[in-house]
Amino acid sequence: MSTKKSPCGLLWQEGLKIKAYVTILLIFAVFFSLALGTEAAVQFGLDWKVTEKPSPSAAKLNWWLGSNWGLRTVYAWKGEDLSLAFAYIPQEGPHLNSYLALGVRDLLDRTQLPVGEKVELALGLELKLDGFQEGLSAALEYRIVPRNLLGSPNQLTPFFGLALHYAFSARPPVTNWEHDDLYLLAKLIQAEADGEPYAGQVAVGAVVLNRVKSPQFPNSIREVIYQPGQFSCLPKLATNRPSEVNLQAARDALRGKDPSRGALFYYNPRLASPEGARFFATANLRRTVRIGNHIFFRPASN
Repeated sequence: MSTKKSPCGLLWQEGLKIKAYVTILLIFAVFFSLALGTEAAVQFGLDWKVTEKPSPSAAKLNWWLGSNWGLRTVYAWKGEDLSLAFAYIPQEGPHLNSYLALGVRDLLDRTQLPVGEKVELALGLELKLDGFQEGLSAALEYRIVPRNLLGSPNQLTPFFGLALHYAFSARPPVTNWEHDDLYLLAKLIQAEADGEPYAGQVAVGAVVLNRVKSPQFPNSIREVIYQPGQFSCLPKLATNRPSEVNLQAARDALRGKDPSRGALFYYNPRLASPEGARFFATANLRRTVRIGNHIFFRPASN
């Protein structure tokens, strides 16, 4: 019996491939349109598989949205293997972050395997190289089809290697942020907490956001920061310029991260004025956490 496929069958398979490409492009178009309206980055990457003679083996495109979620695709040209996955960053740091992705390999169906045997999990550790080039990063990544660990291995081999990523940010440049809430919050973080642990910098920004939400304080970032008698660093804000770490801390606070645990107040016991120290000693406040040199508080009634 002949195993040759008919022209109609071949055309049908090619049509499926085209549909797969079109579907992927449409998905990316939707994510890209969403990304333009948020703090997001389009990130291009190249993978080098760990072998005796390392060489580029795949290209990838990551579409990170303003939160910790994104969409990514990887194309390994040797096996014409195209994959699509949702990616997640558990916690983004100023210099290093981990990420994981869950998706499907072989979208072009060259292996003709069931979808359940194509599900892929990716784990990565990314180091930001902004000191060399803004947006550049290097990652150590591992991708595996879990079915290969649980049953008979198939053709979808694992990947372990290095990747170089370059992010094309949709955010405006820092020079255009002089009057933006993000930039103002980063300036306050630098003046109040520069040199403190990164979590402490995010916590200072979170206190400002917690005050915006509280009926006890004004309802905007600018009004909270410039409220009389609250932040002694106000004279510095006219001239200081925040670092990328300060800006990242402000972004994380705006995204809802709150290492202060809901605090509305904080102070540094070593630097506090006598009036400030007396206020924190006598006010009806409950300590939430200490990060670096800062102690954070919220009203005891909350």
